[in-house]
Amino acid sequence: MQRRTRSRFEPALVLAFALSSGACVIIDPDAVLCAVGTQSCSCTPGGGCDPGLSCEAMVCVDPDGGSGSSGLVGSDGSSSGTTEPGTDASSDGGSSTGADAGPNLVFVTSTLHSGGSLGGPEGADAICQARAEAAGLAGTYRAWLSALGDDANARLAGARGWMRTDGKPFARDLQQVLAGEFFFPPVTDESGNEVPVPDYIWTGTTAQGVAYDVDGTALCSGWTEDLAEGFAGIGGLGAAAAWWTEYAYQPCSATARLLCLGVDGDSDITVEPTQGRRAFVSAQFLPATAGRDAADAACASEASGAGLSGTFLALVANTGESPGARMNAAGAPWVRADGMPIFHDGDLLGLTMATPVLFDASGAMTPLAISWAGSYGVGETATDADNCTNWTSASGFAAMFNVWHVHWQGWTIDGHSMSQECAQGGYAVICLEQ
Repeated sequence: MQRRTRSRFEPALVLAFALSSGACVIIDPDAVLCAVGTQSCSCTPGGGCDPGLSCEAMVCVDPDGGSGSSGLVGSDGSSSGTTEPGTDASSDGGSSTGADAGPNLVFVTSTLHSGGSLGGPEGADAICQARAEAAGLAGTYRAWLSALGDDANARLAGARGWMRTDGKPFARDLQQVLAGEFFFPPVTDESGNEVPVPDYIWTGTTAQGVAYDVDGTALCSGWTEDLAEGFAGIGGLGAAAAWWTEYAYQPCSATARLLCLGVDGDSDITVEPTQGRRAFVSAQFLPATAGRDAADAACASEASGAGLSGTFLALVANTGESPGARMNAAGAPWVRADGMPIFHDGDLLGLTMATPVLFDASGAMTPLAISWAGSYGVGETATDADNCTNWTSASGFAAMFNVWHVHWQGWTIDGHSMSQECAQGGYAVICLEQ
């Protein structure tokens, strides 16, 4: 950990949640195109739906398995007229009710709290529960927070299947959570609003899901004291891999949010991958002086080795141009190996991603958080000072992209500029299909 002193038209992903009764709730996460309160769309913040519909996992469904028109709205404002498949609420003809009738929800609190004011994991749970109830969310919620003898990974009580409060999928199970290989990172609050990144959550928890006392103060005395000299661990909001839970540490008197997970549901999640062009992080680590042609060759070779067709280019900039200048931004969306679109549609190559690139062409998570860029913005013209003198010199610095975080470019979190010495060694590149 590092010490921290604190001073859309998006392709719809269809999630099928297989309930213990054998029923299936179909959810369209593209809530922007949904009329709130209508069938197959989001419930109101208080859990309300149109007459005849019930709110299950914050989605309005027909408890009788009817086949009425959904509330999906086209880009012109007209109803799609589609019917909702697989909405039989239970295998025995009864309706499914209660907190276990669908996937769990996950959110970050809209409120900030000092480390010493949390009152231990139980107090943090109470904060999560209060925020959920204020937003009209049903179910039981627990904070992702560890104390000595009370590890976060043991506090989820066998729950499976989580979605964000905006309807996007988060994770199938605890193993995926611990790996940091989320479908979409948890960046929405209890009301479904996206929290701007960078920001942080209190965790006191390693990537293995267990307590980590960074300085011998027992995690702010069990999260009960704003110790003047005490520190505790935080996770990076919008981050994946280990960073989501084990990013840095900050004083107990500083503030951060909490990550809250529902624990009532035990649901299987099937996520249909988005069809699009592949984006991946190279498995090869190239020295700065290898040059962009070598980076392009690495992208092409690794794509071919993974059975991918098409043309692949490295997202790096030569002097006098931007990294995005030669990218075909007008094509199909760029997707990771797991089929998740990495950019918010309508904001291709934007400042913030929908989910980090994270994986190489084979689907393995990349071991390093950064990749060569050559410019501090995907649309910013590169200079010799930003790309190791046009990738020819082992002296100086190069700007980098972040492949573990949705805040992936222009990285200056807490004053740390995202650049690396040209002589420091090899790094990967981001490869995009054209």
